[in-house]
Amino acid sequence: MKARLTNLRFWLLVFPVGWLTMVFVAIALWPSPGAESPDELASEVTNALRTHDFHKLEPLLAVGGEDVAKSTADQFQTARVDRGVYRDGAVVVEYTHDGTRAEFRLPVEVQDGRYVVNPVVTPRG
Repeated sequence: MKARLTNLRFWLLVFPVGWLTMVFVAIALWPSPGAESPDELASEVTNALRTHDFHKLEPLLAVGGEDVAKSTADQFQTARVDRGVYRDGAVVVEYTHDGTRAEFRLPVEVQDGRYVVNPVVTPRG
């Protein structure tokens, strides 16, 4: 056994196998994007916008990735997010900016059985 532990070939084999196993397990345990229910989605989106954390918002988006998440979170830098609810097929975020109350609607989509929002306005054809 001691000879095996001091053998360089043994370690050259063990490290790649261990690394691949770790990567496989990490991918298998990676959380799915989106939320299980529209209400949970509304809560998570609201919390991400309230804390201006685009990293929390990014996995909740249907399209756009990091750039869209950052742009969306930046829109709320000077606003106070009051609450967010799921209503009429969209997450409605109620916020106050410069003393004026307003709403921001994010249409909800279902992708692979998980609920996500689509902050990108796309023309319908």
